[in-house]
Amino acid sequence: MKRLVVLAVSLCFAITTFAQNKKIADTKNYPNEEKKDTTTTQIPPSVEKLKLALELSRYGYENKNAVSLITAAQILNQNGFELDEINAELLLDDAKKFAKGNEHLLAIIDMSDTGPVRGAIGEEKYSFDMIKGYTTDTYKVKFKENKKAVVQVKGVGLTDLDLYIYDRNGNLITSDTSDSDNCECTWIPKWTSEFTIRIKNRGGFYNMYYMQTN
Repeated sequence: MKRLVVLAVSLCFAITTFAQNKKIADTKNYPNEEKKDTTTTQIPPSVEKLKLALELSRYGYENKNAVSLITAAQILNQNGFELDEINAELLLDDAKKFAKGNEHLLAIIDMSDTGPVRGAIGEEKYSFDMIKGYTTDTYKVKFKENKKAVVQVKGVGLTDLDLYIYDRNGNLITSDTSDSDNCECTWIPKWTSEFTIRIKNRGGFYNMYYMQTN
């Protein structure tokens, strides 16, 4: 039960990481699709974020939970928090120990340990999220014309995840439908525009994933 509570808290925070993107206004019908509202979510004050990071790190150490430590580290990185008793580098190092060789979690940790980066119209976009079975998460991110665009998805190995990229007219640009929850799509946009990113969970069980653009 405690683990589910922490995952729910982590999910609430993850939604805010895409706050710079526009709210999706699809007219197509996608069964069981969970649209991520990235504009109306109110970002909590810095003190609340720091409190959440401390609570997640405490839970992570008490239960040797790598996911909680990863999420806490991301909160610290994204907000520039660095305390003597807790910092992102330490959390990620300990998360690797708790991951116990899980290649999916280790991949997420490596992607989290990059610090501030630049990319897709201004800066890199990323999210750590949980997706229910047989549902689809949808985001919109703006990419520059004639510049290589990259979207990566790393799951934790619970189900098969597929990745789809659509242009502003709803045309499928590229996809990764391999039999795993590690996906990557690359393309060269012909114009500067928002592109729709859809992550589909092919399994009947929830999965957690880290999505990152260049």
